[in-house]
This record gives sequence, C-alpha cells and structure tokens, in this order.
Amino acid sequence: MDSESSLCDKLAACTRIFVMQGLIGLFGHVSVYDPEAKRVFITPGMGSDKADLRAADMVLTDLDGQALDGEQRAPVEWPIHTALHATREDALAVAHLHTPYATLFAIAKRKFRPVTLQGALFSGGVPLYSEAHLITTPARGRRLAKVIGNKRAALLRGHGIVVVGRNLAEVLYASLVLEDDAKKSAQAASLGSLGFISLEESRAFAAEIALERRAQRAWDYFSRLEARWDRQAGTGRMELFP
Repeated sequence: MDSESSLCDKLAACTRIFVMQGLIGLFGHVSVYDPEAKRVFITPGMGSDKADLRAADMVLTDLDGQALDGEQRAPVEWPIHTALHATREDALAVAHLHTPYATLFAIAKRKFRPVTLQGALFSGGVPLYSEAHLITTPARGRRLAKVIGNKRAALLRGHGIVVVGRNLAEVLYASLVLEDDAKKSAQAASLGSLGFISLEESRAFAAEIALERRAQRAWDYFSRLEARWDRQAGTGRMELFP
C-alpha cells in the first residue's frame, strides 16, 4: 500500500486529469481508501479549484465521514465514497462525476450496453440508482452500494455516475472508457440501430484481464499531458480513443 503522502499526491493528480478532460468542474469528487488505517482521503467539494489541487488540499475522514485533520470539510455526498469503501474490498478508489455523455444514460430510459471493444469492461452492465436525490446520508450510501453490487460503475438518476476501482489508475481509465463508450453510443444512434458488443465478444477481448496494464499506460499518458497543461478550461484535453 502506498504511503499517505503518495496516496494524496496521486489523488490530486487524478482529479487534475479529470478536470483537464472536462469530467470534473464545480461539482464532482474522488477518493482513495487506506484499508489498514481505515482512513479515507477525498477531494474537497463544491467551489474548490480542482484544476490546481495538491496533496495538502485533500480531506481526511473516517468511514463515518468525520473529518480527522484540518478545517476542510468533506463534500456533502461523502456517503457515496464511505459506503463503497466499507462494503467492497476492491473499491479502494471511487469517483463521482457528472460526465456529459455517460450522464445521458442516467436520464434517458435506455440501459447502457457497450458498443466498443474497450467498452467491454462494462459488459456486465451499469445499473441505475433510480432515486432522484443526492447521496447525502449513510442510508442512501448503503442503498447505492446495494445497487452497484459487484459492478464497476453505477448511474445516478438525473445526476451523474459513480465508478470504483482497485486504485486510482483503474478508476481514471474506467471512467474515461465509460464516457467514451457513452459518447460513441449517443453519436452512432443518429446513424441507426446500435451494434452492441456481446458478452461472448467481451470475454474474448479480455478487458478485465488486461485492465491493470491498460490502466497504468493510460495513467502514465495522461499524467504527462497534465504536467504540461496550462490549467485553462477547455485546453489540454485529449480523447482516449480519438
């Protein structure tokens, strides 16, 4: 397990990449969990300048959402993070985003199904949390955890998405893949019926088996881009699969 300082550095970097990619702005937050110390590190909430976050800006809480250090308060939807960290051993990193295209599937009455090979990562589906409200209480967090089950992501009705992973690189990559697949679905729908990637095709592509390698390569690539980014909105963005 990385040290706390290393976790916070990576958490800040992951969030800056999300901002560069246009997936986090005024709203949205990311967390990482240290299971040995049972401590959650989470980005500050609404209004913080996430394009320039640094390790020292992270909020430290326990699994009850109680701040353990400093005066920063956790985002109001901290139960999204604590519920998933507490109930899933593989949810060591969690992102709540309001991505433009994936959020369409939290609005339209259409189930998400992958349309690209990379989207096979979500061949098991992306369930919908059907209650139209913010996840601001532990009870709502537990209901979200039940909805997402063992899946990699969930849609929040009329709201956004939640993505989980074993580390921040995995969450970054999975979030970018989900948004890319949703974008291509929306664009291709104007041409006619969509051709979905079947479960059998997904298994043959072995998205899960190669996930660690692909996620790390994506992390390295976007980290280099972010290091050169000028911090201005709308600049620096690069499509995952242009």
